[in-house]
Amino acid sequence: MARPGLFRSIFGRVTLSALLVSLLSTLALFLVVRQIVENDGRAMLAREVDTDLAGLADIYVSGGSDELKARIADRFVVHRQDGERVWYLLADDAGRPIAGNLRRWPEIAPEVSEARFVPLPDGERMFARATRLGPGMRLVVGRSDYRGQGLLARLAMAFATAGALIAGLSLVAGHFAARRLRSRVEAVNATFAAVRAGHIEARVPGAGDSDELTELAANTNAMLDQVERLIEAQRAVSDQTAHEIRTPLMHLDTRILKAMEATGDDLLLRTLDQSRDEIRGVVRLLDSLLDIAGTQAMRGDMRGLAEINLSEIAENLGDLYGASAEELGIGFHARIAPGVTLRADAMQMMRLMSNLLDNGFKYVPCGGSVSLELSDGPHIVVQDDGPGIPASDRERVFERYVRLDDSAGGGHGLGLSLALAIAQRHGLSLHVEDAAPGARFVVQPEEGS
Repeated sequence: MARPGLFRSIFGRVTLSALLVSLLSTLALFLVVRQIVENDGRAMLAREVDTDLAGLADIYVSGGSDELKARIADRFVVHRQDGERVWYLLADDAGRPIAGNLRRWPEIAPEVSEARFVPLPDGERMFARATRLGPGMRLVVGRSDYRGQGLLARLAMAFATAGALIAGLSLVAGHFAARRLRSRVEAVNATFAAVRAGHIEARVPGAGDSDELTELAANTNAMLDQVERLIEAQRAVSDQTAHEIRTPLMHLDTRILKAMEATGDDLLLRTLDQSRDEIRGVVRLLDSLLDIAGTQAMRGDMRGLAEINLSEIAENLGDLYGASAEELGIGFHARIAPGVTLRADAMQMMRLMSNLLDNGFKYVPCGGSVSLELSDGPHIVVQDDGPGIPASDRERVFERYVRLDDSAGGGHGLGLSLALAIAQRHGLSLHVEDAAPGARFVVQPEEGS
């Protein structure tokens, strides 16, 4: 049996689920850490900007605007070791620059001492706070966030690397775990396949661990043990039933025969002869029922079967039925491919084909024709040009005791039932088609076998 694809296999889905969970967990952790780092970085920038702004406000209060402009200019001279940039703008109420390195007032409200990230014309952004120093004077102080952005970039790289590592480890661990589980499940499936192929003695090997799959293996073996016991019991009951019923009937037939030899009464002889015919009919019925039951019980059981040459069996049947067809005035045609073989019971396969041929000869009138065809597969076709079988009855004809036309002769309606049981025992299917006119019985390997 072909293995299912990755997304159809439960083990593949479990592995992919574990991978997805690990990746989502890593992503969620990264988002949480990133938010914490962003909040801490913003708080640090706010403290730094607020400290600088408070100092400049004190300078303005104590020294006036000229002193404030001088201190702002001094700040541009200082070289920052961390590489961060600073921005200042001292402006009047109309936003016209008085001092600083900003050309125009950013979109930030000094009336409420607003603090936030502000985009700059060159595409950069700064964290700034603005305040009103006095009548006609306002000040904004800003800082870049290179350190914070760099930290976030390194954090993203670290989590990406960790995520890739976790994903790889999850895949490897999931692969080995899934492969081990798959091998144990496949052992159970292989056992069922072996039993289905006829090795009823096959059992699941011990899994070793005390887990659910070990319990499954144990239950599977227990079930197969029970099935094997039931099959053996059925065989024993069938054999015993056949012996217990057939033997008294044969003894009764013998006593009737002795009674016939001892009497000269013609009426009594005819009555006794009819009784013997009925006894033989009951024996044949019993044999057919036991054959059907026994064959159905051995469905898929390949023990006792051997490689046989179906072509030889079909050719022998063709010769036999060809001679009978001439006597009945029926045309018979056999097309037998050479070298067709099958692991089967030779007598049962002969009975399968002969039952189908008997059915054809029974319903074909004088002047009609019956054909037997055998090809590789094996593919067996028995076709006649008789009245055919209505579509509504094409499945029912294989049931026990079903006879569509009682006028076609004796019988108990078990021949096709036995043919179906024999076909199924050997992993074959049997169905009937419309031959237009007549019926076509087709035997071929079951689907999936």
